[in-house]
Amino acid sequence: MQAYFDIENLSSFTKSSAKAQFDDCNRMLRGHFDLKFNFTKKDLEEKAKENPAILSWLTTMTQGFKGSISYSQGESFPPRPLKSNTHKSFDLEQLMSIYLINDPRIAKIKENGCIMYAPIGEEVEVLSSLFKDSDYQFQKSFELRKMTGWSDLDGLITPTSDIIIADQYCLSDPNVYENNIYTLLSVLCQKVNNVMTNIIIFTQPSNYDRVNKYTFEPDWANIRAAIKRKVKSTTGMEPKVTFVLASDMGEHDRTVFTNYQYLVPGDTINLFDSQWRVISHGRHLGVYSLAHRDHLQAMRNFIADMQAIIDKIKTRNPEQIKYDKESLFLNF
Repeated sequence: MQAYFDIENLSSFTKSSAKAQFDDCNRMLRGHFDLKFNFTKKDLEEKAKENPAILSWLTTMTQGFKGSISYSQGESFPPRPLKSNTHKSFDLEQLMSIYLINDPRIAKIKENGCIMYAPIGEEVEVLSSLFKDSDYQFQKSFELRKMTGWSDLDGLITPTSDIIIADQYCLSDPNVYENNIYTLLSVLCQKVNNVMTNIIIFTQPSNYDRVNKYTFEPDWANIRAAIKRKVKSTTGMEPKVTFVLASDMGEHDRTVFTNYQYLVPGDTINLFDSQWRVISHGRHLGVYSLAHRDHLQAMRNFIADMQAIIDKIKTRNPEQIKYDKESLFLNF
């Protein structure tokens, strides 16, 4: 993952050593991040005159550092001033990056909940939100039989611009849509505020009703309308919704991706019945932070494979891609 620092934020961060998770944040940056400095080496030397801790921090960081460090040649990223749609020009890596920057609109842009931004003084808090537990953990496992609902994830939600679901069976039973895919999407969007989210669902084109013994096609229009209503009730704005109909998703079946983390829900995201009783035959729900290099690479592979599915369908059965066809991660 990439972390972009303005000089003011780096100075603030290096003064935060008294905060509880400062050391863990340093450990994470050293082991899993590439650092992008929005300042020159000369700027760093000048800042160090008023805050010598910067150079001490940089010396410590480079010991055992596994990533790369780059300095600006005079331009900052993202471009300033920040705008509410600045992230729409980001590439894939930038969409999964964290921005510790100083801008007059940073508080407002952070509230949008699409991208992870850290204003001056909040560097440790924002960086540590990438952990999935208080003890330097990049994943958390929920025992399904003990879960009471998707709200169990509330403390783990991170900003997101897109939600990509790959699950052959997520729309196999209309009786459980409300307590599963609709509610899950709402929970995953809870950081988003008055900004449009892109939702892309990869699933099979038809399902088999085991009780009544017939094959049916989901009511795509009604499902799309229900998702728009549910997500708007959380974010204040209707999302863009796209269905990609495919019978084979390879190794990535049952993956739920957002910009900074992903979920692996066992056999399907249909964990609960209409009374919130666990019906999944899986044992655990895993939540994985993209701050870990291995998890990030897994999702790079996921995005590439989902794009390959789209490209194949576009060539052979373009009608199997339905509705809005909008995403910052995938091309339609």
